[in-house]
Amino acid sequence: MTTSNSPMTPITTDVNAGPLAQLQDIKLPDPISAMPIAPGYWIIAALVIILLAWLSYKLYKKYQHHAPRKMALAMLNQYDINDDDFAANVNSLLKRTAMTYLPRQHLAKLNGQPWFDWLDKRLPSKHQQQIGELLIKRHQPSGLSLDDKQQLLLLARAWLTSKQAFSDQTLITDQAQEA
Repeated sequence: MTTSNSPMTPITTDVNAGPLAQLQDIKLPDPISAMPIAPGYWIIAALVIILLAWLSYKLYKKYQHHAPRKMALAMLNQYDINDDDFAANVNSLLKRTAMTYLPRQHLAKLNGQPWFDWLDKRLPSKHQQQIGELLIKRHQPSGLSLDDKQQLLLLARAWLTSKQAFSDQTLITDQAQEA
């Protein structure tokens, strides 16, 4: 019988036993643990979490930024087009909506043609120079016809749904040119 320095038990040889009886069980290696995860995976997981948090924050800020316009659109849709104060209500709604985005001191004092010109800057070029004429008609004895009110409603919707950013700079430069 031969002995070795290995920790395995010595093989006994039995002359009557076949070679299969002399085989020993296979010793499997220890299972690989899932923990601890390699540092690279932790870094990737942290970056994914940070990216998702940043994206969620940006989407929330975008939602908050557009919320006043969406609320104004909902209010506009609730207005009765047959009401005599329809044009005044629309004008007031547009001004209140604009004041949620821009400083009150620059916007609140705009009236008449400067206000209409500023409103036109957010409208597509094919609709410019129309909203002012309709809002002026509300002060005339004949007032606005139903077609005029529908046109005003369409222009107000276009103004509120415009993706163009509200610009305080246009107010300041217009006021500087008037002075």
